[in-house]
Amino acid sequence: MKQAQITAEYIDHMGSDLSVVNAARASFGKESDWDYGETTRVIDEDRSVSWQHLDKKLKPADANLIRFLATGYRTSEWAGFLDEVIEVSKLHDAKPRLTKLLHGYKRKAQHWAPFGHPHVEIRVKMPIFLARQFVKHQVGGVWSEESRRYISDEPEFWLPDEWHTRPDDIKQGSGAVITHMTWNDGGDVEQEEIDPIARELTSQQAHAYLQMVKGGVAPEEARIILTLNMMTTVVWTGSLLFWSRVCNQRVDSHAQLAAQALGRKISSIVQPLYPVSWEALTA
Repeated sequence: MKQAQITAEYIDHMGSDLSVVNAARASFGKESDWDYGETTRVIDEDRSVSWQHLDKKLKPADANLIRFLATGYRTSEWAGFLDEVIEVSKLHDAKPRLTKLLHGYKRKAQHWAPFGHPHVEIRVKMPIFLARQFVKHQVGGVWSEESRRYISDEPEFWLPDEWHTRPDDIKQGSGAVITHMTWNDGGDVEQEEIDPIARELTSQQAHAYLQMVKGGVAPEEARIILTLNMMTTVVWTGSLLFWSRVCNQRVDSHAQLAAQALGRKISSIVQPLYPVSWEALTA
C-alpha cells in the first residue's frame, strides 16, 4: 500500500491587498498606491543610478478601508462596537442584549465584490472523503480533479495518525483519542491494533484493484472497489473571498480534524499574499 500525506501547493495568484482597495475605490473613480518605505541607491552594470524600494505596505486609510469592506464597520464604529460588547457582558442580564448585538453584527453588510478580484490557484492532494467535503464550496471557485476513469497507476492512500471516538453530539465529527473499541463479536481492540487492521484492509483492496486493471478490467469499473481514503489531486482556483469562506468553515473546531489541518495549509498559502485582507476576512 502506498501511503501519502495531505498537501496544499501554491501554483499562481493574481492581485494583492492593493487590488482590493482599488476595486473598492473604482466607484469613486479613485485609485490608491503603495506606501513605499525606505529606498536604496543602486548602481547598475552600465554605471547608471537608480533607486530601489526596500519595502512597501498599504497606507493606513487603505488598511482601514479593507477592514470596513470585510466587516461593515468603520474604524471608530468597530472600536465602539467592541466597547459596547465589553460593557454589556458585565451586566447581570447580559445575554439578551449580547444576543441583539451579535445579531446586528451578523446583519452588517459585507462588501464582497472587491475581495472577488484577486485569485489564487492551489494544487491540493487529499483523500476522497475530504475532497467530497471541500468540493461543496462552489461559489467563487473552480475545481478540476484527476479522474480514475483515465488513470490506472497504483493509487495512494491516507490514514490518520490517531483514531478517535464517535462523540455524543453527531454534529461534531470525532471525539477524544480512542483507547479501545469493541467488535460486534464482543472482542476488544486497542488503539495500536486499529491501524494495522485499517492498513491490511486498504492493502487488500489496492491489490485487488491492480489485479483487475492488469487483467483487463476498465479502470472506470475497477475503481469502484477503492475506499474513501484513496488520494486524489485537485487544481483549485478561487477568489480571495472564496478562500476565506473555505478556511473560516474548515478551520472551525467543529470541522473534521483532517479538514482543519488542510484548511490551515490553505490559509498559510493565501495569508502572505494578502495579509491585510486575510486578517480582516478571517480574524
